Amino acid sequence: MDVSVIIVDWHQPELTRRAVASVLSQRVEAAVELVLVVNEADDDTVAAYRADLPSVVVVPERTNAGFAGGVSRGLAAATGDVVVLLNNDAVADHGFLDRGLAALRAGGERVAAVAATVVLEGGFAPVPTGTDPEPDDLVAPHGGRWRRTPAGRTLVNGTGVVLDRSGNGRDRDWLRPLQDAPETAPLFGFSGGAVFLRRAALEAVGGFDESLFMYYEDLDVAWRLRLAGYEVRHAPDAVATHRHAASSGSDSPLVRYQSMRNRLAVVLRNGSPALVGRVVLRTLARLVRDVLRPAGAQLTTGQWLRFVREAPGIVRHARRARRRDGVDGSARRAVEALLVDGG
Repeated sequence: MDVSVIIVDWHQPELTRRAVASVLSQRVEAAVELVLVVNEADDDTVAAYRADLPSVVVVPERTNAGFAGGVSRGLAAATGDVVVLLNNDAVADHGFLDRGLAALRAGGERVAAVAATVVLEGGFAPVPTGTDPEPDDLVAPHGGRWRRTPAGRTLVNGTGVVLDRSGNGRDRDWLRPLQDAPETAPLFGFSGGAVFLRRAALEAVGGFDESLFMYYEDLDVAWRLRLAGYEVRHAPDAVATHRHAASSGSDSPLVRYQSMRNRLAVVLRNGSPALVGRVVLRTLARLVRDVLRPAGAQLTTGQWLRFVREAPGIVRHARRARRRDGVDGSARRAVEALLVDGG
């Protein structure tokens, strides 16, 4: 098999079927295998998928293994030399596979990943200054807000991932109007929501870390690829359309906790000592602020207690992984100097 497309579902059959249909409708000069991982699967759901989608490899996972675990289950069942990840709440535009695969081939063996262009589903308009915010408003890096409206503009969800000096990963070009000039921040990694990966390179760096469950797992893989000397590029014309936050909400307690936890975990594993020190200090400062000012806290006291309980295990896991990865400090500093935004 030339390429395996992996989609991970968690109790969203309507969205997932839409994503599957967008892949099956692709016209591409390659043999394509579609692998559907069903997290927290029940027998009826699995039977329905298999009956309605006979050409799809359905992989039931009885637990909720998260995105990282779901992708790992998909990789174990997939046979393709190239692996494409597509979120179940996204749809692949016409030509998505053909254009992404062409970009990966053109880059040569040292290009391990090609990030697709992901646009947001629907239209959006800027929120006038002074207008009261609404829960579903999307916030741009400069602080401006966008609100969904039928007559609005098409916005970019991302063209890959940027890493900053505080260890934060963010979508490059987040909320840029589609026709505006692209962002110039250096591309560090990819979003797992729409990416083309060389299987051999992915396996060489150890695949996805299931302990991350969800969020930052794609940045972690990209970071390890960078440290191993691989490149990550962007395919502007391989486009997927994403229904933002359909799976977990854009600012839910789960998102905030997993983002805080996994930012620290990923930096501890991959970062230089200087970057690790900055992120640890910022995390401690955030903890103190949240405890002293709970009204504006990012995490609740209960979440911070959970974080503190998990921290020793996170540190042990990072230490073991760093020893296994075998990357010295100079290589870590070199990657950050070249690719970290503001580094």
